[in-house]
Amino acid sequence: MWGNAVDDWVGRLAMGVVVATAGLAFAGEAWGSGFQLRENSASALGNAFAGAATSTEDPSIIANNPAGMIGLSGNQVSADMSIIIPSAVFSGTGRTVVRQPITGGNGGDAGGAQPVPAAYGFYDASPDLKLGLALTAPFGVQTQYESDWVGRYQAIRSDIATININPNVAYRVSDWLSVGGGPAIQHAGAEFTNAINSTTVVHLANPSLSPGLNLPDGLAKVTGDSWSAGYTVGALVEISPGTRLGASYRSQVSHRIEGTAAFTVPAPLTASLQFQNTPTRADLKTPDLVSLAASHVLSPDITLLAEVQWTNWSVVKNLQIERPDGSILSSEPEQWHGTWFGSIGATWRPDPNWTFRGGLAFDPTPVRDQFRTARLPDSDRYWLAFGIGYSWTQDLRFDAAYVHIFSPSPSINEVSQTGDLLVGQYSNHLDILSLSATLRF
Repeated sequence: MWGNAVDDWVGRLAMGVVVATAGLAFAGEAWGSGFQLRENSASALGNAFAGAATSTEDPSIIANNPAGMIGLSGNQVSADMSIIIPSAVFSGTGRTVVRQPITGGNGGDAGGAQPVPAAYGFYDASPDLKLGLALTAPFGVQTQYESDWVGRYQAIRSDIATININPNVAYRVSDWLSVGGGPAIQHAGAEFTNAINSTTVVHLANPSLSPGLNLPDGLAKVTGDSWSAGYTVGALVEISPGTRLGASYRSQVSHRIEGTAAFTVPAPLTASLQFQNTPTRADLKTPDLVSLAASHVLSPDITLLAEVQWTNWSVVKNLQIERPDGSILSSEPEQWHGTWFGSIGATWRPDPNWTFRGGLAFDPTPVRDQFRTARLPDSDRYWLAFGIGYSWTQDLRFDAAYVHIFSPSPSINEVSQTGDLLVGQYSNHLDILSLSATLRF
């Protein structure tokens, strides 16, 4: 009776569902700027990453500036584990397309403790030639709302994980200049879900249906992954024995996301071709980054540090999802903008075994207000960092750090693909704990 109309509305809804989920794989909520994870070093984290591109305390410099390996000596291995503890609590209301209240709660705390590991290996080939390998997770997020919350048509689960495999070489060009670089092989995997307002779909398809007709919610689930590659290069300049400048560049990584969109819907939507499971693909980029850092030994036991980093979030412009035959399933604008991260810090070494660190940072969001979503209730971040290091022996060192990140409460006014409105604001904050061990042999 109204199958064609349902197919038409279902088609548009299915397109939107894929955009809202598969698109998050590279434009989704994370707990650094955009979807970036900076947590690759306990020692650097203790200074809020101030001077991270100049620090040669341990092999984590491989990830932040490969040229800095020239300041290391002796073969070394290092392992880092950071625990990110985000909190994102929504307060507000949900309304249907006809602006009736949507039942459900606030979704609980969408955050949850997540581990971010990193590992490094360093080979001291000669005083002027160093080799290193970094295994890091530069982008990622995992958030979970309660399945019956008022924003379930916008988002329920968001899960992305990346692994970056980055072999590097560093070479001392002269007494004052060292350079380094290497390829970056990156894997990304994602899983995202949100509810489908089945009742709205059938009523929009056939307005003559009884207003009392209600259908159970459907569910959309998108999974996908990709392998791709980029590169990292860097330079380290010794201005004087106590003053260093560092610069590094991490390239964009262009991914082709291959995945599947799966739908669970009630009758009569099960008969629609648009709600049949289908392969999907999308071409997305992770941003390139430029870091500039400085360190200055103020006295034998105090070092001052600073860093700025530009992240080219403007590569996140438009998300286009395609079927295997190349036809466009959906296209949705994102329009992020590039951001500048800035930090300052200091290190105090009262004796050869102990190191104390501190730092402050500002990390602005790339998300424009009009594009803020339940998947990305993102806002600016202000860092307060502390760290400590202890040399157990001459060849075994431990480092630990704690960071608290303050974040203004962002507002949200998001309309789902079925016209459901989510209005309110989020209360966000973040804590990070990090521990590392470095062994030289």
